[in-house]
Amino acid sequence: MKDNIKAYADKIGAEYLFELNPKRLHFDPSAAYHSALNPVFREEFHEYDNVLFLDADIYAVEGLEENIFEGFSGEIGICEEIFEPKAQIVEDKRRLGRPVYEAWAKAVEGRYRMKLPRTKDGLLRAFNSGVVVWSKEGLKKAKEKFIEFEDYITCVRLNRLEKFLAADQHYLNTCMWKSKMDVQIMDCKWNTLILQFNKSPTEILFDRNENTCFVHLQLRGMRWDQPPEVIWKIVNLPVEEWGFGFTNITEREKPRLL
Repeated sequence: MKDNIKAYADKIGAEYLFELNPKRLHFDPSAAYHSALNPVFREEFHEYDNVLFLDADIYAVEGLEENIFEGFSGEIGICEEIFEPKAQIVEDKRRLGRPVYEAWAKAVEGRYRMKLPRTKDGLLRAFNSGVVVWSKEGLKKAKEKFIEFEDYITCVRLNRLEKFLAADQHYLNTCMWKSKMDVQIMDCKWNTLILQFNKSPTEILFDRNENTCFVHLQLRGMRWDQPPEVIWKIVNLPVEEWGFGFTNITEREKPRLL
């Protein structure tokens, strides 16, 4: 990942920083999963006009020239997980189904007197914290207005919610709406997810197209410590050309998921 994103940063003229196990923002065990908030609570990042946070399993497609900062005008930019709301219903083998997320929504909406955004079908919308763009103004506003970590984590614990919901994605999903941030919902080309469908070891969702810029590799057992040539195949080639036994079922499942 480091070489791939470093090359992209150099191409668009951005300063690049890779951090392995950075200093934690607080002392709860969930702090290990709050990396996306480092630009907010570490003021050395506030000197930049814009900051891009990426998870370590994000890869740029080959030949990517488009600058993610161009056209960004919000305080925070984030991509929506378009399949997630209905997948919580359709996938019957998942532990984190709709009741889990509805319990989270009820807890945070009650405690913080807010409403989380929903689809036209009334399902909770999901925004992925693997790719987050911040403006300088957005970072300062977030540091001032975001909920205290301790308060949010207490909310998760008191309501006996899944520990997963204490991490950065759902903290961010709560705070950015509670704080009335200027949220720019970015094109999913900047965070095209690859993930197993309904815990199948071989069937995957991967809605890659000619516009895809960043690929978010979430395949169990394939995310880390892969040779560069393996990562290149996954990010840049059609699934049937990978040679790893996976089947892309995105088109088959789209009618149920969208």
